[in-house]
Amino acid sequence: MNDLEIVKKSKFYTELNVLLREQLTKIKQSIDPAYEQVLKEKQFNHPLPIICQFEYAAWGLNKQWRLELDFDEYQWSNESVKPHFLNAFVFLSVGKESIGFKYQLCSSFNNILQPSEVEKIEIRRLNDTDLVTDKLNQVRQFLEDLPEHFLQEIEKINFDELEYMMHPKIQEKWKQGYLPGFDCIIMGEGDFVIGNVYSTYDPNNGETKQYWSPLCDTTLESIEKYDDDIWTEVGIFHGAFEYNNQKFVFGDGAMGNEGYVASTTINGELNWAIFFTFSNPIHKVEVIGTHLICYGDTGTIIDIDLNNITKIKVTHQNT
Repeated sequence: MNDLEIVKKSKFYTELNVLLREQLTKIKQSIDPAYEQVLKEKQFNHPLPIICQFEYAAWGLNKQWRLELDFDEYQWSNESVKPHFLNAFVFLSVGKESIGFKYQLCSSFNNILQPSEVEKIEIRRLNDTDLVTDKLNQVRQFLEDLPEHFLQEIEKINFDELEYMMHPKIQEKWKQGYLPGFDCIIMGEGDFVIGNVYSTYDPNNGETKQYWSPLCDTTLESIEKYDDDIWTEVGIFHGAFEYNNQKFVFGDGAMGNEGYVASTTINGELNWAIFFTFSNPIHKVEVIGTHLICYGDTGTIIDIDLNNITKIKVTHQNT
């Protein structure tokens, strides 16, 4: 067996792996409610999930188990010119006759919590009961304290300074006057929510009802893998307005039955847009409570929950 196979079959590795797979999930579950409350209090709406990774191969023979905030879609810190990070990890690297091992909470928002040096442990000792018990007790104590320490570090983050990265092609197309020409929500960073759209007709009263619901998540790259001609020209109607540090704009698509509504930054970058193939041009939009109400020019009224824009109701339609 090579060194990696020996390490992975050792008492140390197998018991460590079981402990981390079990405890990191529980820790995330204990952190999530408090973390969601922090985001709500700070009125932070962009995605910034807490994720778990188990027995994650980082580089070569290196292994990591991690609980971290996912900053992949955010600009680097202008102050440090380095990526943002807040992660708790257990790290193990396999070398010749020894491993490197460490566990740590690290944060780019706290200079005290910077990556530390690894501890060297001889591979021949990885089945030693006393060593394994000692090391796992240390890790177990680290995990026990982690929820409190992780949330303390979240409180140090200035969410107002986090800059969300926008998708260059989507932003370019938007500035040129184009959106995808099918029922969907398009996010400025590149994600899509495909809409499931259908209507029902009641022959007893002649009433037609329209429905919109989220069908699946995807990305621009995934869609364009099979069809790169998804864009349709849109027009912006008079009546755009600012609301909660964003701007709502709306209008029509290239075909007479199409309409859309979009949220942009004050500087005009696209936050999100929702395209409707059935609404006809959207000629008026208003905010009522926490809902964005869109009016089509043939009577369609679309209600969008601003707390969750995938919740869309077509509340009325003239027949």
